[in-house]
Amino acid sequence: MKIKSKEIKFTPSPSLDVVNNRLYVEEVADDTELNYDSQNWDVGNIALAEDGKIHVDLSVYCEGYDGIYDIGIAAVDDGGNESDMQVLNSVPLDFIAPDPVSDLELI
Repeated sequence: MKIKSKEIKFTPSPSLDVVNNRLYVEEVADDTELNYDSQNWDVGNIALAEDGKIHVDLSVYCEGYDGIYDIGIAAVDDGGNESDMQVLNSVPLDFIAPDPVSDLELI
């Protein structure tokens, strides 16, 4: 099985006391909205890419997700305070591989 990756990228917060960034994901539905209680993961605060941005491979965190999702990133400081979230709305994610073929034979 091979799952295709999908990345987001963002410019780190310029605040000197930021120690982490938090990724938030919430499936788009009538009764839910992306917020600080949504599913989340800490994704670090080091920009390793040449463009100076932090790149996050969503397939690492969202394995098994398939649908339309809102995605947010918030900076977290050394006191545990979080910035306002930067949000991407209605992002299609598909991190589920199809069922395999069957009855393979050499003829």
